[in-house]
Amino acid sequence: MKIIISESQYSNIFESNNEKQSNLIYKMWNDGMDIYEISELIGLKESQVVLYLKDKHIMVDCGLAYEIVQILYKTSLINKKFNFNNGKMFLEMDYGDFSGSVEFEFNDINYNLTGMATPYYDGNCSTPVDGSYFQDKNNGEYLDVYDNSGEYIENTPTRFNSIQELIDFLNNDYPKQLIKPIQELILFYKNHTEKYKK
Repeated sequence: MKIIISESQYSNIFESNNEKQSNLIYKMWNDGMDIYEISELIGLKESQVVLYLKDKHIMVDCGLAYEIVQILYKTSLINKKFNFNNGKMFLEMDYGDFSGSVEFEFNDINYNLTGMATPYYDGNCSTPVDGSYFQDKNNGEYLDVYDNSGEYIENTPTRFNSIQELIDFLNNDYPKQLIKPIQELILFYKNHTEKYKK
């Protein structure tokens, strides 16, 4: 007895379970479902859905980037520790469940600054950078005050062709771009501390 199967059925025989799962999730995505709906329907965590979709061709605009950033920072796909200037400046980032933001801590020889800098915050094509704690290590003075100074990262990309492109941006360009507004915040806080001394 001969059985006739289609080309797609034949290729399914040799596909791994991961490939099948990935193709199913991508089809659901193309059918208009979002990450949360897919996650709920098939019983995977959002981070697993993102992992299956990361190499697929998906136009990631600023709104989608914000949703994905919130998921990515809870995974190991994003580097969270960086050093610059031959190890003299350190930047550590993580997702704050309480704040719902990407939080950072910056340290160099002279200063410590913590704050928030969530890429594509609220679906905007920009990254606000706010400070919440500043310490001058030279004299021990500090300010524990949230500041929305209006600092932003300039030149934030407005779209990506895949989630992997977004991941690459977050692991490479974003931390470097964050240094300039952090240094401007340090200058702001330093001047603010001197006002409080008077």
